[in-house]
Amino acid sequence: MTYPARFLLTKWKNLADKYDRIQKKCTIALVGKYTRLEDSYASVIKALRHAALAVNRRLDLAIIEATHLEEETVINDPLSYHEAWKKLCKADGILVPGGFGNQGVEGKIAAAKWARENQKPYLGVCLGLQVATIEFARNILGMNDANSTEMNPDTPHPVVIDMPEHNPGNMGGTMRLGKRRTVFKSDQSVLRKLYNGNPEFVDERHRHRYEVNPSFIHLFEEKGFNFVGHDVEGMRMEIMELKDHPYYVAVQFHPEFLSRPLHPSPPYLGLLLASCGKLQTYIDKGNRLSPR
Repeated sequence: MTYPARFLLTKWKNLADKYDRIQKKCTIALVGKYTRLEDSYASVIKALRHAALAVNRRLDLAIIEATHLEEETVINDPLSYHEAWKKLCKADGILVPGGFGNQGVEGKIAAAKWARENQKPYLGVCLGLQVATIEFARNILGMNDANSTEMNPDTPHPVVIDMPEHNPGNMGGTMRLGKRRTVFKSDQSVLRKLYNGNPEFVDERHRHRYEVNPSFIHLFEEKGFNFVGHDVEGMRMEIMELKDHPYYVAVQFHPEFLSRPLHPSPPYLGLLLASCGKLQTYIDKGNRLSPR
Protein backbone atom coordinates (compact mmCIF):
# COMPACT_ATOMS: atom_id res chain seq x y z
CA MET A 1 0.00 0.00 0.00
CA THR A 2 1.30 3.47 -0.97
CA TYR A 3 0.51 6.47 1.24
CA PRO A 4 0.73 10.19 0.36
CA ALA A 5 3.88 11.68 1.94
CA ARG A 6 2.02 13.79 4.51
CA PHE A 7 -0.22 10.90 5.56
CA LEU A 8 2.79 8.56 5.78
CA LEU A 9 4.61 10.97 8.09
CA THR A 10 1.54 11.09 10.34
CA LYS A 11 1.39 7.29 10.42
CA TRP A 12 5.04 7.11 11.45
CA LYS A 13 4.57 9.75 14.15
CA ASN A 14 1.58 7.89 15.57
CA LEU A 15 3.56 4.66 15.54
CA ALA A 16 6.45 6.24 17.43
CA ASP A 17 4.08 7.80 19.96
CA LYS A 18 2.36 4.47 20.51
CA TYR A 19 5.69 2.71 21.08
CA ASP A 20 6.57 5.19 23.82
CA ARG A 21 3.24 4.60 25.59
CA ILE A 22 3.15 0.80 25.56
CA GLN A 23 3.18 -0.72 29.05
CA LYS A 24 2.14 -4.37 28.66
CA LYS A 25 4.57 -7.03 27.48
CA CYS A 26 4.17 -10.23 25.50
CA THR A 27 6.81 -12.94 25.85
CA ILE A 28 7.72 -14.95 22.77
CA ALA A 29 10.16 -17.86 22.97
CA LEU A 30 12.34 -18.08 19.87
CA VAL A 31 13.73 -21.61 19.71
CA GLY A 32 16.77 -21.44 17.44
CA LYS A 33 20.02 -23.12 16.56
CA TYR A 34 22.18 -20.08 15.74
CA THR A 35 21.60 -18.17 18.95
CA ARG A 36 25.26 -17.29 19.51
CA LEU A 37 25.30 -15.12 16.39
CA GLU A 38 23.65 -11.79 17.10
CA ASP A 39 22.21 -11.16 13.63
CA SER A 40 21.17 -14.71 12.74
CA TYR A 41 17.49 -14.01 13.33
CA ALA A 42 17.48 -10.26 12.62
CA SER A 43 14.56 -10.36 10.16
CA VAL A 44 12.57 -12.71 12.41
CA ILE A 45 13.04 -10.49 15.45
CA LYS A 46 12.09 -7.37 13.49
CA ALA A 47 8.92 -9.10 12.27
CA LEU A 48 8.05 -9.99 15.87
CA ARG A 49 8.58 -6.37 16.92
CA HIS A 50 6.40 -5.10 14.08
CA ALA A 51 3.61 -7.45 15.16
CA ALA A 52 3.99 -6.67 18.86
CA LEU A 53 3.73 -2.95 18.18
CA ALA A 54 0.59 -3.51 16.11
CA VAL A 55 -1.13 -5.26 19.04
CA ASN A 56 0.04 -2.68 21.58
CA ARG A 57 2.54 -4.90 23.33
CA ARG A 58 6.23 -4.53 24.05
CA LEU A 59 8.07 -7.60 22.82
CA ASP A 60 9.80 -9.61 25.53
CA LEU A 61 11.99 -11.98 23.55
CA ALA A 62 13.20 -15.20 25.18
CA ILE A 63 15.86 -16.72 22.93
CA ILE A 64 16.34 -20.43 23.60
CA GLU A 65 19.14 -22.59 22.23
CA ALA A 66 17.30 -25.57 20.75
CA THR A 67 19.91 -28.10 21.88
CA HIS A 68 19.25 -27.09 25.49
CA LEU A 69 15.74 -28.57 25.23
CA GLU A 70 17.05 -31.99 24.26
CA GLU A 71 17.16 -34.90 26.69
CA GLU A 72 20.90 -35.46 26.44
CA THR A 73 21.46 -31.96 27.84
CA VAL A 74 20.07 -33.18 31.18
CA ILE A 75 23.26 -35.20 31.56
CA ASN A 76 25.76 -32.83 29.95
CA ASP A 77 24.43 -29.50 31.20
CA PRO A 78 21.39 -29.86 33.51
CA LEU A 79 21.33 -26.17 34.44
CA SER A 80 20.97 -25.07 30.81
CA TYR A 81 18.32 -27.74 30.25
CA HIS A 82 16.11 -26.59 33.12
CA GLU A 83 16.61 -22.90 32.35
CA ALA A 84 15.63 -23.47 28.73
CA TRP A 85 12.45 -25.35 29.67
CA LYS A 86 11.58 -22.71 32.24
CA LYS A 87 11.78 -20.02 29.55
CA LEU A 88 9.69 -22.10 27.17
CA CYS A 89 6.99 -22.83 29.73
CA LYS A 90 6.71 -19.19 30.83
CA ALA A 91 6.40 -17.78 27.30
CA ASP A 92 3.08 -16.55 25.92
CA GLY A 93 3.88 -17.90 22.46
CA ILE A 94 6.52 -19.97 20.66
CA LEU A 95 8.32 -19.37 17.38
CA VAL A 96 10.48 -21.97 15.65
CA PRO A 97 12.31 -20.31 12.72
CA GLY A 98 14.16 -21.75 9.76
CA GLY A 99 17.52 -23.46 9.69
CA PHE A 100 19.60 -26.18 8.07
CA GLY A 101 21.27 -29.30 9.39
CA ASN A 102 20.66 -31.74 12.21
CA GLN A 103 21.85 -29.71 15.20
CA GLY A 104 19.04 -28.71 17.54
CA VAL A 105 16.27 -30.33 15.51
CA GLU A 106 15.16 -32.63 18.33
CA GLY A 107 14.94 -29.60 20.61
CA LYS A 108 12.74 -27.84 18.09
CA ILE A 109 10.58 -30.94 17.83
CA ALA A 110 10.23 -30.93 21.64
CA ALA A 111 9.15 -27.27 21.55
CA ALA A 112 6.54 -28.00 18.87
CA LYS A 113 5.22 -30.92 20.93
CA TRP A 114 4.93 -28.80 24.06
CA ALA A 115 3.07 -26.06 22.17
CA ARG A 116 0.66 -28.56 20.64
CA GLU A 117 -0.09 -30.42 23.83
CA ASN A 118 -0.42 -27.33 26.02
CA GLN A 119 -2.50 -25.19 23.65
CA LYS A 120 0.31 -22.62 23.43
CA PRO A 121 0.32 -20.34 20.36
CA TYR A 122 2.92 -21.59 17.90
CA LEU A 123 4.36 -20.32 14.64
CA GLY A 124 6.71 -22.48 12.64
CA VAL A 125 8.67 -21.00 9.73
CA CYS A 126 10.32 -23.20 7.10
CA LEU A 127 12.10 -25.77 9.31
CA GLY A 128 9.49 -24.86 11.93
CA LEU A 129 6.84 -26.40 9.65
CA GLN A 130 8.95 -29.48 9.09
CA VAL A 131 9.61 -30.17 12.77
CA ALA A 132 5.89 -29.72 13.55
CA THR A 133 5.16 -32.31 10.86
CA ILE A 134 7.74 -34.75 12.24
CA GLU A 135 6.46 -34.31 15.81
CA PHE A 136 2.84 -34.95 14.80
CA ALA A 137 3.81 -38.01 12.78
CA ARG A 138 5.72 -39.50 15.71
CA ASN A 139 3.28 -38.78 18.51
CA ILE A 140 -0.15 -38.78 16.84
CA LEU A 141 0.22 -40.94 13.73
CA GLY A 142 2.33 -43.56 15.50
CA MET A 143 5.33 -43.26 13.17
CA ASN A 144 7.95 -43.45 15.90
CA ASP A 145 10.87 -43.16 13.51
CA ALA A 146 9.40 -40.39 11.33
CA ASN A 147 11.97 -37.85 10.22
CA SER A 148 13.23 -35.65 7.44
CA THR A 149 15.57 -37.23 4.92
CA GLU A 150 17.86 -34.28 5.64
CA MET A 151 18.33 -35.57 9.19
CA ASN A 152 18.02 -39.31 8.50
CA PRO A 153 18.20 -40.41 4.83
CA ASP A 154 17.21 -43.95 5.86
CA THR A 155 14.12 -43.11 7.92
CA PRO A 156 11.26 -45.60 7.33
CA HIS A 157 8.77 -42.71 7.49
CA PRO A 158 10.16 -39.84 5.38
CA VAL A 159 7.50 -37.21 6.12
CA VAL A 160 9.87 -34.45 4.94
CA ILE A 161 11.82 -34.98 1.73
CA ASP A 162 14.03 -33.23 -0.80
CA MET A 163 11.83 -31.78 -3.56
CA PRO A 164 14.31 -29.89 -5.76
CA GLU A 165 13.41 -27.50 -8.53
CA HIS A 166 13.81 -28.55 -12.14
CA ASN A 167 17.28 -27.02 -12.50
CA PRO A 168 20.04 -29.55 -11.75
CA GLY A 169 22.88 -29.00 -9.35
CA ASN A 170 23.89 -29.32 -5.73
CA MET A 171 23.19 -27.25 -2.65
CA GLY A 172 22.04 -23.75 -3.73
CA GLY A 173 21.16 -24.99 -7.22
CA THR A 174 18.39 -27.17 -5.84
CA MET A 175 16.89 -24.65 -3.44
CA ARG A 176 13.46 -23.16 -3.97
CA LEU A 177 14.14 -19.44 -3.86
CA GLY A 178 12.35 -16.14 -4.29
CA LYS A 179 8.74 -15.03 -4.31
CA ARG A 180 6.28 -17.86 -4.99
CA ARG A 181 2.51 -18.10 -4.93
CA THR A 182 0.58 -19.97 -2.25
CA VAL A 183 -3.06 -20.85 -2.93
CA PHE A 184 -5.45 -21.22 -0.02
CA LYS A 185 -7.47 -24.45 -0.05
CA SER A 186 -9.93 -23.46 2.68
CA ASP A 187 -11.97 -20.33 3.28
CA GLN A 188 -11.93 -21.22 7.00
CA SER A 189 -8.16 -20.82 7.26
CA VAL A 190 -7.15 -18.59 10.16
CA LEU A 191 -4.12 -17.36 8.26
CA ARG A 192 -6.21 -16.53 5.20
CA LYS A 193 -8.42 -14.34 7.39
CA LEU A 194 -5.34 -12.53 8.71
CA TYR A 195 -4.29 -11.46 5.22
CA ASN A 196 -6.36 -8.36 4.44
CA GLY A 197 -9.12 -8.95 1.93
CA ASN A 198 -9.39 -12.69 2.64
CA PRO A 199 -7.38 -13.44 -0.55
CA GLU A 200 -7.46 -16.63 -2.57
CA PHE A 201 -3.67 -16.62 -2.75
CA VAL A 202 -0.61 -14.81 -1.39
CA ASP A 203 2.89 -14.29 -2.74
CA GLU A 204 5.65 -14.84 -0.19
CA ARG A 205 9.40 -15.40 -0.35
CA HIS A 206 10.99 -18.83 -0.09
CA ARG A 207 14.41 -20.21 0.78
CA HIS A 208 14.44 -23.95 1.38
CA ARG A 209 15.27 -27.34 -0.06
CA TYR A 210 13.21 -29.87 1.94
CA GLU A 211 9.41 -30.01 2.04
CA VAL A 212 6.54 -32.06 3.45
CA ASN A 213 6.15 -35.37 1.62
CA PRO A 214 2.80 -35.19 -0.26
CA SER A 215 2.40 -38.98 0.00
CA PHE A 216 1.51 -38.66 3.71
CA ILE A 217 -0.87 -35.69 3.54
CA HIS A 218 -4.11 -37.68 3.83
CA LEU A 219 -2.91 -39.30 7.07
CA PHE A 220 -2.17 -35.93 8.66
CA GLU A 221 -5.42 -34.31 7.60
CA GLU A 222 -7.49 -37.21 8.93
CA LYS A 223 -6.20 -36.22 12.39
CA GLY A 224 -6.76 -32.46 12.03
CA PHE A 225 -3.26 -31.46 10.90
CA ASN A 226 -4.55 -29.53 7.90
CA PHE A 227 -2.51 -28.23 4.99
CA VAL A 228 -4.61 -25.21 4.07
CA GLY A 229 -2.20 -23.68 1.56
CA HIS A 230 -0.47 -25.33 -1.42
CA ASP A 231 1.62 -24.15 -4.32
CA VAL A 232 -0.14 -23.51 -7.63
CA GLU A 233 0.41 -27.12 -8.74
CA GLY A 234 -1.01 -28.48 -5.49
CA MET A 235 2.08 -30.59 -4.77
CA ARG A 236 3.99 -28.47 -2.26
CA MET A 237 2.58 -27.93 1.22
CA GLU A 238 2.92 -24.24 2.08
CA ILE A 239 0.68 -23.64 5.14
CA MET A 240 -0.59 -25.91 7.90
CA GLU A 241 -3.03 -25.22 10.71
CA LEU A 242 -3.92 -27.51 13.58
CA LYS A 243 -7.61 -28.03 14.28
CA ASP A 244 -8.94 -27.11 17.75
CA HIS A 245 -5.90 -25.11 18.81
CA PRO A 246 -5.74 -21.37 19.66
CA TYR A 247 -3.03 -20.80 17.05
CA TYR A 248 -0.84 -23.60 15.79
CA VAL A 249 0.29 -22.42 12.36
CA ALA A 250 3.34 -23.19 10.27
CA VAL A 251 4.47 -22.00 6.86
CA GLN A 252 7.10 -23.20 4.42
CA PHE A 253 7.89 -19.66 3.22
CA HIS A 254 9.61 -16.84 5.12
CA PRO A 255 6.95 -14.20 5.85
CA GLU A 256 9.37 -12.10 7.90
CA PHE A 257 11.06 -10.95 4.67
CA LEU A 258 8.00 -8.88 3.74
CA SER A 259 7.16 -7.56 7.21
CA ARG A 260 7.18 -3.78 7.68
CA PRO A 261 6.54 -1.57 10.74
CA LEU A 262 3.30 -0.23 9.25
CA HIS A 263 2.35 -3.61 7.75
CA PRO A 264 3.38 -6.49 10.01
CA SER A 265 3.51 -9.97 8.52
CA PRO A 266 0.12 -11.73 8.99
CA PRO A 267 1.60 -15.02 10.34
CA TYR A 268 3.64 -13.10 12.92
CA LEU A 269 0.71 -10.84 13.71
CA GLY A 270 -1.43 -13.92 14.33
CA LEU A 271 1.14 -15.30 16.75
CA LEU A 272 1.21 -12.07 18.76
CA LEU A 273 -2.57 -11.70 18.70
CA ALA A 274 -3.07 -15.25 19.94
CA SER A 275 -0.32 -14.87 22.54
CA CYS A 276 -2.08 -11.92 24.15
CA GLY A 277 -5.61 -13.30 23.75
CA LYS A 278 -6.78 -10.95 20.99
CA LEU A 279 -6.90 -13.15 17.90
CA GLN A 280 -10.58 -14.02 17.70
CA THR A 281 -11.69 -10.50 18.59
CA TYR A 282 -9.41 -9.11 15.90
CA ILE A 283 -10.87 -11.43 13.26
CA ASP A 284 -14.46 -10.82 14.39
CA LYS A 285 -13.92 -7.06 14.02
CA GLY A 286 -12.72 -7.42 10.44
CA ASN A 287 -8.99 -7.32 11.21
CA ARG A 288 -9.20 -4.27 13.43
CA LEU A 289 -7.93 -3.78 16.95
CA SER A 290 -9.67 -1.88 19.69
CA PRO A 291 -8.58 1.81 19.78
CA ARG A 292 -7.16 1.10 23.24
